[in-house]
Amino acid sequence: MIVRTARWIATAPPLRALKRVVTERVRRLALLSADLLPDDILRFDRRSWVIKETEAGTRVWCSLDERAISRPILVDAYERSETKFIARIVQPGDSVVDAGANIGFHTVHMAKLAGPGGHVDAFEPLDYLADALDASIEENEFGAIVRVHRLALDERDGLRSLRHAPRTVNFGGGHLAPDGPVPPDHADVLVPTARLDDVLAGRRCRFIKLDVEGAEPRVVRGAIATLANEKPVILAELHERQLQLVSGIGATAFIAQMAALGYACKRLNRDGTRGSRLDRYDETAPLNVVFDPQPPQ
Repeated sequence: MIVRTARWIATAPPLRALKRVVTERVRRLALLSADLLPDDILRFDRRSWVIKETEAGTRVWCSLDERAISRPILVDAYERSETKFIARIVQPGDSVVDAGANIGFHTVHMAKLAGPGGHVDAFEPLDYLADALDASIEENEFGAIVRVHRLALDERDGLRSLRHAPRTVNFGGGHLAPDGPVPPDHADVLVPTARLDDVLAGRRCRFIKLDVEGAEPRVVRGAIATLANEKPVILAELHERQLQLVSGIGATAFIAQMAALGYACKRLNRDGTRGSRLDRYDETAPLNVVFDPQPPQ
């Protein structure tokens, strides 16, 4: 009786579910362990990178060792809501901005949508990611449409420290470094910074994809003229911890900053459409949102 009861407990549905959760967490911790990473992961190497043809019909170079961006791209699972929204908003002939271009998934997608009459300004300050970005642009023959800027957008030009984890499986974590000591397993590298207003210098801008790991309010402060004159739609991320760390304000304050510039904030739905309006956001989980310019009162 005791043995049968013990076997039933071990195979009971709640315990089986718990076992699956624990097993998955252990597996993920093992996959994310720096001990399993090759020493040269932070460079673009055609021997350890592959070309992935996306559902949008573009071709993107992806790292076989990176698991936060490349791996989802390889299985057609990367930022599907954002991709659907971009497909809705970018039109032939548009001039657009990819701030935080990384390896170029969204850059080449926007270039395909904008077409020969359009233009994409892509910003990526880390050289190994910009190398991959350049390779994807060349692979798609978008050199006449895309200009790559190897710098970080900010509220002023100069040189700033960019913090990243040299031994990482996530290529998307680099951010402008706050004051204070460098955390363990991280490193700071000096990168040039520029204001978007200065880079565009009055050129057209219909859409901005803004994913800069907490520097969003700073980028906006360097793009006041562009937002006022061109009124681009902005796709951005609200990430409370990163916003506080890099810009010193939270998500609700950032929404208020955008409202003062004449922009309304709306959730991004899973199907790539605009959702409910937000006047504040106090949750810790990152949230993708759309900032739409509003008609003057």
